[in-house]
Amino acid sequence: MKDRLSKLSVLVVSYKYDLREDNDLIELSKDEDMLKIWSTIPGLGVKLALANPEENEYGGVYLFEDAPSLESFLASPLLKEWAEHPDVSELKFKKYQVLPGFTQKTIKPDYISGDFINDLAPKN
Repeated sequence: MKDRLSKLSVLVVSYKYDLREDNDLIELSKDEDMLKIWSTIPGLGVKLALANPEENEYGGVYLFEDAPSLESFLASPLLKEWAEHPDVSELKFKKYQVLPGFTQKTIKPDYISGDFINDLAPKN
């Protein structure tokens, strides 16, 4: 059986966001109801939220347990609703697979701790 790292699927999302005084994306990201949505997406292990305010670029790196989980997310209404949000433009996303051997060998020792890396490590 393949280890979890080899099944990991990555989604990279980027978009422009119309920031205004009454429309702060950082404040929106603190909304508890919105955060609960992200924590209940099946197969989503980690979402790294990205911000480049100088260039008005935002997005995320999503780590899914496997390709079917990523595809289910893409088919869900969540991404479609975000694309239709009036303050969002230039929404783009790309799917990637992880190169498990190379990735495992490039993780700096003790950089990430806990079960996250241990669970992804190949089982010998």
